[in-house]
Amino acid sequence: MPIATNEPFRVVLSHMRDRLWQTREVLHQCLINAQLSVRQALEDTDSYLDVQELFEPLHLMYTSLMSTGDESTANHKLLDVLRQVQTFGLSLMNLDIRQESTRHAEVMDALTRHLELGSYLSWPEEQRTSWLLQELSGRRPLFPPGMDLSPDEAEVVATFRTLAELPHDSLHSYIISMARTASDVLSVVLLMKECGMKEPLQVAPLFETLDDLNNAPHTMDTLLASEWYRNHIFERHGGVQECMIGYSDSGKDAGRMAAAWALFETQESIVKVAEQHGVRLILFHGRGGSVGRGGGPTHMAIRSQPPATIKGKLRVTIQGETIEQQFGEREVCFRTLDLYTSAVLEACLDPPSQAHPEWRQMMHQLSDISCKVYRSYVFQRPEFIEYFNLATPVGELGRLNIGSRPASRKQTKGIEGLRAIPWVF
Repeated sequence: MPIATNEPFRVVLSHMRDRLWQTREVLHQCLINAQLSVRQALEDTDSYLDVQELFEPLHLMYTSLMSTGDESTANHKLLDVLRQVQTFGLSLMNLDIRQESTRHAEVMDALTRHLELGSYLSWPEEQRTSWLLQELSGRRPLFPPGMDLSPDEAEVVATFRTLAELPHDSLHSYIISMARTASDVLSVVLLMKECGMKEPLQVAPLFETLDDLNNAPHTMDTLLASEWYRNHIFERHGGVQECMIGYSDSGKDAGRMAAAWALFETQESIVKVAEQHGVRLILFHGRGGSVGRGGGPTHMAIRSQPPATIKGKLRVTIQGETIEQQFGEREVCFRTLDLYTSAVLEACLDPPSQAHPEWRQMMHQLSDISCKVYRSYVFQRPEFIEYFNLATPVGELGRLNIGSRPASRKQTKGIEGLRAIPWVF
């Protein structure tokens, strides 16, 4: 039955209904046929690609109802839908992408060797940064057709090309694990550009080891001091830089005491660096679960963060083994969200006081001593790794099909290459 043209709300809603149905059908076909480009398929069929296309007509109807005195209708189901659209978008949740820094460096090395520029891996950091910024500032395509890549290198490039074909609203951040230098971030931005990502993702370096945490302020200062990168941050991401800090690997590398203090000082320092460059820094805490992974009472953990490091926004990982515990039941889910919300509000409205100099001196002494003792057992005693393998189910954990990543980053028998998950378990 046709809809009367003098019923504008029904006309708009019927059109939105048809587009939503079309969008669902296109996405279903993309799942069946992996060769289809999701972005291209949505664009070719007048489906929803941007959440704003869905939000704007709904908001227009809400504004119209409010302006004509029909607040009861506007603030009922329509307001609920508007909030759901703003919260969940078209994809329910955004996907973070994560890859180790050395994998990107290997692709850059293959590229510079192919172009006969030398070995990227052998270049000093200053040369890497200079070359990456030069290529980012230029317009010429960098990847030559037919360049030989190893399977690992081809996988990295294929991932970026796949991201370029996905709707931007379905993605959030690109996380670089084991990030150490500014070039680690710039190389990812360059790969996004070369692989056709018209809307580059926020790139979040993840500092994990003790040395990387201590060097993070210098790394972020080098990155944000670049005029090109700073302009990129303001043009593409509204002047916001995301930075992730790792609790699991830092604890494995230095022990809990030294890692906790390094995490505390690193947050203070990198926030100050960002402020000096006029950039808003959002900290992403890679913690949760067991104490060895930075877990603990949610409210207390957030309130214990350094002053002025939580400015109304916080990102934190929820470890897989705790999802059911924190969000499995409706009431428990609301309670968990209440804890996060109240802790963030308190951190902003009633921030903790600065640590006294004598406290800092004592913490430095304690962390230095604890780190030396911890490393003397874990890394400097050859018999420890044998004991660890015999006394723990690390081998069995590595063979279980319950994780998204292998138990070790590299095929090594030492603790250094072991991922944090089997270490803390």
